[in-house]
Amino acid sequence: MNPDMPLPHLGGITAAEFLRDYWQKKPLLVRNAFPDLVWRLSPEDMMELAQEDGVEARIVLEKGKSPWELRLGPFTEKVFNQLPSSHWTLLVQAVDHYLPELADYLEHFSFVPNWRIDDIMVSYAVEGGSVGPHYDQYDVFLIQGIGNRRWQLGQSCDEHSPCIEGTRLRILEGMDVCFDEIVNPGDLLYVPPGMAHNGVAQNECMTFSIGFRAPAIAHLMDRIVDHALDANANRQLVMDAGRTVANHPGALTDTDMDSLRTQLLSLLDDREALRSALAPFLSEPKYDDYEPEGQDLSVADIQSALLAGALLRRDPASRCLYTEHDGLPEQLYVNGLHIEFPGRLAPLIQLLADQRCLTAKDLALWQDDIEALHWIQEQVAEGHWFVEQEDDNPD
Repeated sequence: MNPDMPLPHLGGITAAEFLRDYWQKKPLLVRNAFPDLVWRLSPEDMMELAQEDGVEARIVLEKGKSPWELRLGPFTEKVFNQLPSSHWTLLVQAVDHYLPELADYLEHFSFVPNWRIDDIMVSYAVEGGSVGPHYDQYDVFLIQGIGNRRWQLGQSCDEHSPCIEGTRLRILEGMDVCFDEIVNPGDLLYVPPGMAHNGVAQNECMTFSIGFRAPAIAHLMDRIVDHALDANANRQLVMDAGRTVANHPGALTDTDMDSLRTQLLSLLDDREALRSALAPFLSEPKYDDYEPEGQDLSVADIQSALLAGALLRRDPASRCLYTEHDGLPEQLYVNGLHIEFPGRLAPLIQLLADQRCLTAKDLALWQDDIEALHWIQEQVAEGHWFVEQEDDNPD
């Protein structure tokens, strides 16, 4: 992506300007940013997904058996038929995992690396539907589908912000409203992490939420420590050559603490060790029990399908990243696993990992490369990428 190219879906500013001025700093509202996204999904599609086993779905009723009642899926058609006519919301997580064409919209946000992207959650709400004033610990782009929603934004929040008791939802006791707008189909609203926000459906409406995950620093440290233990097999011990006489043997002195801190921080000075520790973790799939389904296709099958107009797609539910050397992939990780590849295929690996969907034209340099085609075939069999025939795409 050209960082200096004006982007219509960001209101004409560049990706560099957005990251400098808005990312994790302040909200941004862009009218009619994604007009073609509005009809990608219907309320009926949402309710069907929410009835499937394995799909993470929730219903929030503002006036249920208790205030802000939370129900967990999967649901049945009977459940939806018994819901009131107003003040409830259905939320379905990771909808992009089930609709690859929806995952394509993530390309519009490729100015942020893939390992930071979480998923696309979709909410369907009837009039008055809301999940209450709350804050998220991650960045989110809210794109309005059908209908209209009133968004109010407020103060910066953290774990000490007062919340309503007696509900499983983290609903703020109050909001200092500084933004109050009705969003229409196709509008985009960016909300930085920690900012209070509340969206209330003005009528039957849907909202696409593109969320960005932010791993906890403590979890990163866990992986670094685990990697250090595995790599050194407990052989690296604390050193204190040059120690002076202890005047108070019962004390843990500032000098000792400084020495221990220096030795601990030395674990972070080895960039290669950090990559080996963190890359598998950052490529792990959203759901621990996820197992991609492969396709049993020959090299000839893949070649002919692509030439006939098929697409080579990265599995939307799989996470993929690579570490670099001289600007090209050196190590590839998919779903927490290290994937081997011949070094000469590094440009192909970069193409596959950077883009979500490729055509025969995109792969023209590799269409007669047997080694490359066999590697693609292996990955298709594992389910990390798949061939989408023209008949598979509803569009």
